[in-house]
Amino acid sequence: MIDDGVPPGSGAEAGGEPPIEPPFGCADPMLWRVARALHDAHKPRTDNFCECKAFWPCPDAQLAEEALLLAYERPTPRGFRPGYGRTSNLGRWSA
Repeated sequence: MIDDGVPPGSGAEAGGEPPIEPPFGCADPMLWRVARALHDAHKPRTDNFCECKAFWPCPDAQLAEEALLLAYERPTPRGFRPGYGRTSNLGRWSA
């Protein structure tokens, strides 16, 4: 299988537009939607400038690209561990 940098099942082709809705398997759908909105606001124009009038790629466009990747690949957070509170010493010292 060729790794083209496109998340599997994302519906996007390499170099194409990411899907508007989070793809199947997206770890953080809310971050995906925010990053996609930022991506839409910072598109390149034909004169090598961004819609925000900065040189392309502007920092916001780069941030949107990184956020889309992070939203898809973010590992799931560790769940709550019952029985361990702020006062638990976890065996580090005698109580």
